[in-house]
Amino acid sequence: MGRAASKTRGGGFTFIEVLVALAIFALAGLVLASSYLNVLSAHQAVLQRDAHAMDRRLVREVLFAEPTLEKVTAWNELALPGERTARWRATVTPTTVADLFDVTLEAELPTGNGERSITISENCRLLRPSWSRPADREALQAAARSKLAQRPFQ
Repeated sequence: MGRAASKTRGGGFTFIEVLVALAIFALAGLVLASSYLNVLSAHQAVLQRDAHAMDRRLVREVLFAEPTLEKVTAWNELALPGERTARWRATVTPTTVADLFDVTLEAELPTGNGERSITISENCRLLRPSWSRPADREALQAAARSKLAQRPFQ
């Protein structure tokens, strides 16, 4: 009886087994499709959030390359790609170290969709000998030398 049953069964899959396999593949496809859509929406969100990153970088590079203090503290215009113009200026505060400055960069960046411009503000510390006044630099260096002279060395 065992041999007769095995001959009639054959080597294929039953209808139920095929349906279960199709359900598993459909579920895996659904999970992969939703994961792909999540990646695409996250990528789009990052692009929208960082739409002004290139403009900020260009303004920052112009600030870092400017040798004169007077030009940095006044409002300046910078031509951006796409026939747009950014306005920027910096507030410069000397520190207690010669030629070192605390800088607050303010920039008005135009948006690409015709809305009003956005304003950004960034803080940084720059070493700029060309921004120092010789008398201020000499006074700070003299103060640093006197501090070192008073320090006991062992």
